[in-house]
Amino acid sequence: MSQNILRLCFSLFIWMFSSAHAAPVEAEHTTVELISETDTIVPGESFDLALRFKIEPHWHIYWENPGASGLATTIDWTLPEGIEAGEIQWPVPERISMADMVNYGYEDEAVLIVSMQAAEGLQLGERLTLQAELFWLICKEACLPGDAQVAIELLVAEQAVPSAESAAFAAARDLQAQPVAPWAVTAHLAEEQLVLSLEGSEIPEDLYFYAQTEGQIDPSGLQTLSYPAANRAELRLPLDVPFFDAQPEVMRGILQSSAGSWQIAATISEQAPTGAPATQQVVDLAEADSSGALGFEQRLLALGLPGFLALSFLGGLILNIMPCVLPVLSLKVFSLLKHAGQTRADALRHGLAYTIGVVLSFLVLAGVLFALRAVGERIGWGFQLQSPGFVVFLAAVFFLFGLNLMGVFELGGKLVGADANVAKRNDVYGSFGMGILAAVVGAPCMGPLVAGVSGLAVQASMGTGLLIFGTMGLGLASPFLLLSVFPKLVAFLPKPGLWMESFKQGMGFLLMAAVLFLALVAGRQGGVDAIFILLVIMLACGVAAWIFGRWGAAFRSKRAQWISKLLALALVFGSLAWGIPATKAAYASYGENTAAADASGQWGPWSAEKVDALLAEGKPVFVDFTASWCLICQVNKKVALRTDATAALFEAEGIVALEADWTRYDPAITDALESFGRSGVPLYLLYSPDGEVTVLPQSLTNGVVRDAVEQAL
Repeated sequence: MSQNILRLCFSLFIWMFSSAHAAPVEAEHTTVELISETDTIVPGESFDLALRFKIEPHWHIYWENPGASGLATTIDWTLPEGIEAGEIQWPVPERISMADMVNYGYEDEAVLIVSMQAAEGLQLGERLTLQAELFWLICKEACLPGDAQVAIELLVAEQAVPSAESAAFAAARDLQAQPVAPWAVTAHLAEEQLVLSLEGSEIPEDLYFYAQTEGQIDPSGLQTLSYPAANRAELRLPLDVPFFDAQPEVMRGILQSSAGSWQIAATISEQAPTGAPATQQVVDLAEADSSGALGFEQRLLALGLPGFLALSFLGGLILNIMPCVLPVLSLKVFSLLKHAGQTRADALRHGLAYTIGVVLSFLVLAGVLFALRAVGERIGWGFQLQSPGFVVFLAAVFFLFGLNLMGVFELGGKLVGADANVAKRNDVYGSFGMGILAAVVGAPCMGPLVAGVSGLAVQASMGTGLLIFGTMGLGLASPFLLLSVFPKLVAFLPKPGLWMESFKQGMGFLLMAAVLFLALVAGRQGGVDAIFILLVIMLACGVAAWIFGRWGAAFRSKRAQWISKLLALALVFGSLAWGIPATKAAYASYGENTAAADASGQWGPWSAEKVDALLAEGKPVFVDFTASWCLICQVNKKVALRTDATAALFEAEGIVALEADWTRYDPAITDALESFGRSGVPLYLLYSPDGEVTVLPQSLTNGVVRDAVEQAL
């Protein structure tokens, strides 16, 4: 009892005659104060002080490496004899963008902890004053230098007493990087990049590296993360100019992800670490030929974000001539011809509705992609066609749409004679829906210029990735938007007439061809059972369309119209409700996905281990990254890869041909694609025995393949 009373008295004495924090100093756009974790200093022990900045909204101060601009906060201590100060324990910084520059710093609040060491000879009961002179730079649109002098007085005592500020120190330590990373990290140089190689399990997909020292890594450059093998990742960092003037032996800094942050210190070697796959020399024929369109792609990629956006817009524009998108665009142009007399405002309204539908759908698809990747899914652009449910649903939509164009049933008949404004309003909704359809069928198409920029978008930050994919959607919508903004251009198109009905029916047959293509996709993944299920769904949809077309017309009674609608909807949604789970089961029972070899048996299934083994034997390897739902892939097979000329070439040169089939989800193939900066297929690689890798263009001919082989071997 008496001991408890003595402890209480001691605590009250400490509280009355010590100060765990000094009065805060008001400065421009921030308040700074010096605080202590304990109310006392114990001789021979360490204790922690901290500088706490409370910063006005939208202003920031800087980390020890300020990034592309700025100055780090500095502390100059004035300490009594017997007290020594350690280094600043920096919290993990934030990335703060200003124009085209990326800076590292803190907004709202920053607590900079500094450990102090007390000497054994301090006198009990002595009051010590610790002072610090601070300098910082605080920025918003403009930057202002700031300075302050702060001090704190603490009592020397036999035991440490936690102060009222101890919780602030615990919270600040939670914001610091962990001292040890859970993976083995090595570093090596690759051309003008530094490659951090991580070995271990559960490597996050959103890693970012903050270099501790300014001038080593370009903070405004793009950091790309790839997975060349299982349980292995490579983070490629763009080097800053001063790095080459004074190359460090060790790269120190912080690896950050949404899962946590870790301090690393990796010795820099001139080559990939022993035991890890060497960073291969990659020769991109797109880059080698500066005169062609693919050389143009590389030059745009070198421009950074403006070049990414230009490529994504052009890639989206080219998607309009892909077979999966052409029917939708043709029908929108057809609607312009049909309503050639509408006002410019009406045309613009339809164009904007279509554009919003396309862009919004691209953003939603990209958002779903980023969200799934954030929770650990290893997927890429075009992932929706790897889903049996999506393939079945899209086939049903195409089939019904085709029947509508062929005249089996009509939509909108009830609008005949109705209020014109209502008709126009529904037409606008139709334009919006057509934009959604164009995006859904166009997004998986990897046309020219799309593969490279989509790969960068997937590996960039979410904001940058959404901007790139949104711009791609804008490119897809741009032809119809252009005709809507300048309706006089419609005059250069054929005049409306009876030919338009034949044209509409012809587009219906084109959509039926798309249904056949989706049936091929389902058959490759689910066998005969999946095709049979799809045929049953098409039969149900056909009956539904016939019922609605025969008894749902405007001249029928209201009762007949309602019954036909209910029956049609029941048949369509009932067949889908049965067919989608059944197709998933067919996919699962069909067995593991295997590469579709040609009749000669020349092509074998791909694996990273098989490539390494073949190269170790001194054999060149050609790899076709493909999918049955990729139209360009199938065309390239027919015209270049599965031809007698290419088969003879590969046999003469001793090239082993492998196929990496991404029709179904495969994380190993996803990792391999991302290691070459791609988020989807096609990708064509030619490995020479010396380790050099040649990346072929997306559009192949026998001549392109032969030239690549002759150049590499």
